Amino acid sequence: MKMKRKMLNQNAVSAVIGVIIMVAITIAMAAVAYAYFTGMIGGQKPATPVISFTQSATEKTITVSTADVDANWNDINITITNATTFTYLVKTGVISAGDTIYLLTDQILRGTVTVTFTHVPTNALLGSYTFENV
Repeated sequence: MKMKRKMLNQNAVSAVIGVIIMVAITIAMAAVAYAYFTGMIGGQKPATPVISFTQSATEKTITVSTADVDANWNDINITITNATTFTYLVKTGVISAGDTIYLLTDQILRGTVTVTFTHVPTNALLGSYTFENV
């Protein structure tokens, strides 16, 4: 009794060609990953500067305690709000330790006032301080 052999599909790609295609796809994926992680594609996000403030409730001041070397006031949005309105305080130049904001003379809002510092390029909140009886 003779057994019938099943015919293999003759239309398939050979194993060697299949391996070459898989290696080529792997190399292409590695190249794209390398370009992305080194910043060639996708862009790099700006870093948020590290700035610390000291609040003096009795003197109604906010003083910069420490700041990164390249921090700039032009990148900081200073918003001052009270119960009814808000205003912006504009400062320019490089931020350095000892820079002080005097709420009694630098702005016009009175009452309970909240001062908020936001880094504009990253939209990161750097600090929020509330003062009574300004």
